[in-house]
Amino acid sequence: MARFFKYSLAVLTLLSCAALLGLYPYRAALLHAVVEPDQLKLQLAENLTLFMPENATGPFPTVLVFHGCGGQRESMVENLNSWLLPAGYAVLFVDSYGARGIQDWQPVCDGKQLWGNERAQDVYAALELAAAMPQVDAKRMAIMGFSHGGWAILDALAYGGEAGHGFTQSGRQTLRLVKAAITYYPYCGYPAQLRMHSQAPSDIPLLMLLGGQDSVTSHQQCLDSMDGLQLDHIQLVLYRNADHVFDHPSRMNTYQPALAADAHQKTLAFLRERLPSPQ
Repeated sequence: MARFFKYSLAVLTLLSCAALLGLYPYRAALLHAVVEPDQLKLQLAENLTLFMPENATGPFPTVLVFHGCGGQRESMVENLNSWLLPAGYAVLFVDSYGARGIQDWQPVCDGKQLWGNERAQDVYAALELAAAMPQVDAKRMAIMGFSHGGWAILDALAYGGEAGHGFTQSGRQTLRLVKAAITYYPYCGYPAQLRMHSQAPSDIPLLMLLGGQDSVTSHQQCLDSMDGLQLDHIQLVLYRNADHVFDHPSRMNTYQPALAADAHQKTLAFLRERLPSPQ
């Protein structure tokens, strides 16, 4: 019996060591440095880019955009501006990498740095900063996220404005400024707060656009998580033959113009219902 217990203890020790070694590459995401809310706002303020419709006067209904794990790429900026600005919406791009000095996007995509639930604080901070801009109509703001940015938005909703993974900032009052939330092919798996416990304000409408052939994130995980989010209005769009980043040109070469046009049309319809613009 003593030999059995010694053997069991050795096995448990080995398993524990293996688990710790398995988690070691993710230490930066698990045990990251906490950034104080005021400091984060200062860092983000220098990494916001606002585009406004031409030949029009503000303040404008505004869409705050949160990039994916590949970073804020010019192709995405140009694509979004090409159909949001003519519709009368200002677009505020939030560069979470620039705010943190992240130059290598790969560790984020691998889950080894800056999880989306940590980045939820960027949503709160960016909303506060946007609401203070004279060009932005603080009563007509929407948030839009792509992939990792969609994860950040969903977890910002799920936290309900409360403190979250590695941050103490409360964004409950700021979250009330959101009139619509839009996510394109977001990540909805572990360790997303969305899957654990949602305190999302029920009156924020959500539009989620998913790819049925997504090779990066699981659309099924998002579908399985929607009941837990407990929002009064959720609009789901599943493009069964679409891969990740189907909506604009990228290095993945998964762009499908016809599906992109349909997604943009549905997004604009969703925005117009909740953020009326003069156009």
